[in-house]
This record gives sequence, C-alpha cells and structure tokens, in this order.
Amino acid sequence: MFLIQRLASSFRLHIRRVSWPVLLAVLLLHMLASWCLLALAGEDKLSDWHAFLYFYVTTATTIGYGDLSPGSTAGRYITALLVMPLAVATFAATLAKLSGALLAFWKRHHMGKMAYDMAGHSVLVGWRGAESARLVELLLTDTTTDDEGIVIVAAGLAEHPYPNNGLVRYIDVPSYADPGVYGRASLATAGRVLVYCPNDDQAIAATMAVGSLSLACPVVAYFESAPPARLVLTHYPAIEVTRPLTADIMARAAQDPGTSALTMDMLCAGDVGMTQFSVTVPDGAPSDYAVLIDAFRSQRANLLGYCPKGGSPTLNPAESTRVQPGDTLYYLRNTRLDAARVLTAATQHRATATA
Repeated sequence: MFLIQRLASSFRLHIRRVSWPVLLAVLLLHMLASWCLLALAGEDKLSDWHAFLYFYVTTATTIGYGDLSPGSTAGRYITALLVMPLAVATFAATLAKLSGALLAFWKRHHMGKMAYDMAGHSVLVGWRGAESARLVELLLTDTTTDDEGIVIVAAGLAEHPYPNNGLVRYIDVPSYADPGVYGRASLATAGRVLVYCPNDDQAIAATMAVGSLSLACPVVAYFESAPPARLVLTHYPAIEVTRPLTADIMARAAQDPGTSALTMDMLCAGDVGMTQFSVTVPDGAPSDYAVLIDAFRSQRANLLGYCPKGGSPTLNPAESTRVQPGDTLYYLRNTRLDAARVLTAATQHRATATA
C-alpha cells in the first residue's frame, strides 16, 4: 500500500510539473492512438509509419503541406477532433518546456550557478571592478592564457561580468573561505590561480582556502598591507604574494626619469614594446648560463635571470652559473618563446661554442 501511494504521489508530481517523461508518454500514446484510429478508418495512405510520422509532424507544427491528408469522412473527423488539437497542444507544450530549460540554463550561467569541468585554465578569485577587468584583458591577450579560458570566482556580483565572452566563465560563491566552493571552478586542474579580492580580509580567507587544497599550479595573491601577506607566506610559502608598488615606482621614476614607463612596458603583455616572460628550462638544454644568454639574444630576447626549481629568483647571475632542467628563465621579448624554440637555439649555440 505504501509503495502504491508513493508511486501515485510521484505520478501526480510529474503531471503537475509536465515533466519530460510525462510529455514523452503523452506524445507516444497520442501518436499510437491516432495511427490506430486512422488505420481503422481505412486511411491506407497514412497507415505507413513513415507517411504517418510526416503527416503527424506537419499537423502538429501547423504547417500542413496538404500532400498527405485523410480521404474518408471518418478519417477527417478523427483528424479534426483528435489528431490536430492534441498534436498542436503537445507540440506547443514541448516548445514551452524546451524554452524553459534553455532559459533556466542561461539564467544559471548568467547568475554564476554553474560548475565547470576544465583543465589548464586561469581562475580569478575576487572582483575589483575596473582593475579586475584589466587583469582579465591581460590574461586573454597573453598566448599562454588566452585559449584555456578564465573562471571568475566572486562573491557579491549581481551578474556575470562577461556574459557575451565564451572564454570567461563566472561562479558566484557565498564565501571565499570555504575550500569546497572552488571545486566548481575545477581548481585542481587549473593552470594558474590569481587571488585579487576587494579587501585583505577576503583575500586572506580566499588564499588560505586555496592554499589548503595543495594545488600543483602557481598561485598568486594580492594584498594591500604587509601583515596578511606575511601570514600567508608563513603557512603557504609556495604562494607568490604581491603588494602595491606605486610608491616604489614613483620614487624610482623621480630618481631615474623614465623608469616607470619602462616598468609598465615590461609588465603589460600585448602592449607595444618588450615584455617580461618566463620559460621552464627543457630537458636536454645546455646548462651554461653564458650559452643561454647567446641563445636568447639570437631570438631577439634579453635574458634577465633565473630561478632554480623550488628556490628564489636571481637577477643577472654570473655567466658561469649552471642551470638545470625544470629551472625557470626570465627574459624580455616582444612575444613569448616556447620551450622547444629555446632548446633548439641553445643547442645550436652550444655546438657553435664547442666547435
């Protein structure tokens, strides 16, 4: 008895919601009943399933080409009283259901309620208005981060900041402090994570939550003041922390005019001029820093320094420095170099040096 009540309750729920199973069942039953009645009425032209399906669809969509129609009086009454009203009603219900599903999907996407299965993408945690918009622009301009897409994880936004850009997704979260919400952004398979929240309280909450996930990709966090930045580095030293450099740049520009413009030029990928990039030393590359300097110069790039794997960056090291595969090289160039091109150039210069 309990099972029957449960089934009856479930059936009534499907009926009230006009669910897809109910709509499909009504459609199939109506098609079957219509075909049987037309066959009993002697409508041989409509007895073939291919012909009947064509007739049913043209009737339901109110197109009615007229090339197939019932010939008998009984067939006309069946079509007029049974086939046409229910077929049109079922077709209209199907369109309404489909439109509602598409509208619900668009609304979930627009309001940040989706979850994304991605890999190699950029995740931007937080939103600071025009500053974040500029950050998104730079990420989309750079060839390393322009193809995989960007997922914006933010709290308090009214709607998707880039609704018409297919490369930018948006996820609305109630709090930055819950590590569980970042699973919707596929943080475990992200290529890079940037924490750029409106204030330091939100930034430290987000950074601690992201740091607890032990991600393999680089994580960069921005803080306005030093104390929260030091706290993050105490717990998660692998996270790269940045702070405002306005005073430093102004002081340097006052002492050495033009350095502020040079600094901005080096940081802004996609703008005119040389930009600072990095590349990981590939397997098989020469370990002599002097050879690498010549190799980069041949590619119209200036080698700035390197960072040993797991260590700290060194600017302009001695030419006798030995680098290893997996270390990071920093350089200036108009466009980015890939690791294969670096390996080819370095191998050629090593052969020239030993010849």
